[in-house]
Amino acid sequence: MNAEQLEYCRKNRWIVNRQGQEFITFKGLLWMAHQMGLTSLISTPVREDYETFFFVFRAEAKGIREVAGQTVEVSFADEGDASMKNVGKMILPHLRRMASTRAMVRALRIYTGCGLTAFEELGD
Repeated sequence: MNAEQLEYCRKNRWIVNRQGQEFITFKGLLWMAHQMGLTSLISTPVREDYETFFFVFRAEAKGIREVAGQTVEVSFADEGDASMKNVGKMILPHLRRMASTRAMVRALRIYTGCGLTAFEELGD
């Protein structure tokens, strides 16, 4: 993530300030990843526990990049979880989707090299 990308994200309100700390939104990460050659973003369930309402997803971001003068395919993956303990009240009906979203933002953060925590990773 370079200074120009960061400023563009701020201009489009894809950077959120909470208690003096900046967080990037899913929209900002997705835009940035597309600028950096993203070709696919796939999220798959790893654990779905409907009794305890605990969900874990794994997301993989793939793209094409220039590395040392050559075009190469790159892939970055990470996991995200959601439970009744780590989301706000309005998100409770959407726990499964939040776990998927969190996995995607984590994979996109690695893909883009963004050092900011994603807004969607925050709890209540």
